[in-house]
Amino acid sequence: MYNRIGIVGAGAIGCSLGSAFYEAYGSDRICYLAKRGRAEKLRREGVTINGKQIFFPVYSQPDEQGLDLLIVCVKNYSLEDTIVDIRNLVAPRTVILPLLNGVTAVERLREAFPHNVVPYGIVMRTDAERIGQNITVSVRGEVQIGSDCGEELPIDLEELRSVFTGAGIDSHVYHNMRYMLWRKWMINIGSNQVSVLTGAKFKYFGAYEEIIILVRDAIQEILDISRKMNIGLTDKDREDIIQILINYPPEKKTSMLQDIEAHRRTEIDYFAGTVMMLGEKVDVPTPVNRVLYYAIKAKEKVGLAEKALEEEEL
Repeated sequence: MYNRIGIVGAGAIGCSLGSAFYEAYGSDRICYLAKRGRAEKLRREGVTINGKQIFFPVYSQPDEQGLDLLIVCVKNYSLEDTIVDIRNLVAPRTVILPLLNGVTAVERLREAFPHNVVPYGIVMRTDAERIGQNITVSVRGEVQIGSDCGEELPIDLEELRSVFTGAGIDSHVYHNMRYMLWRKWMINIGSNQVSVLTGAKFKYFGAYEEIIILVRDAIQEILDISRKMNIGLTDKDREDIIQILINYPPEKKTSMLQDIEAHRRTEIDYFAGTVMMLGEKVDVPTPVNRVLYYAIKAKEKVGLAEKALEEEEL
């Protein structure tokens, strides 16, 4: 029984899930993990979701009750600092469920917490996004959880799934979650990076052939890598993903494009950066993702520099 649920990461996904848990289970079962300035800000300001301010309990020091489930919703570039922050807040019984983009978080958390159960997890088809200090969400999407093929986890995954379904969140268990994680990563690579380079909302993905050429070439490199690593992705996955992107809500922007426009840090190191790293490891050339990486990294650095100058002038 997951009597106490913790969330680390008060961004779009963390707040979307947190608000659903809060409405379903109340403040006795849900808390946010934070330390130092983040904890003080959460206690002082709470979080704003669809215009409604909510003050969640903030868990900063271990107590007798501890946590049964910890859902990790931070950006990949914050994961190492998060591991340090949560180390003394994780009990031996705590199940740690990462819901990060990319394909490296499960392995890293299992390495950092070898005595805890760390299932695979991703969030699909949500429209949660941050606009200023407000998180907007109308579709919480589907939370997919599970294990890798042939992997036996010492927990009841259906019981874990019930945490989400009990709060009205669509959720499914899969026993090929490494494949599912890579498939979503392929979507991220095709959509986020190309949208930053082109400035395109999804309505333009189906309108201009040039965009789809970029998408196909970028995700082909992941497909080539996955074949060397026996992930299970196929040509059909590539073509299905292209159709998914073409048929996405037309006015929606990718999260990476929103980050670039807001002069925020992006997860490019965990998208094209990881493609380059894995390509080198298994001897697969990745020229398309190399160009995407350096072009977007440059955009990111310029945006952060401009933001710093604006803040100095205030």
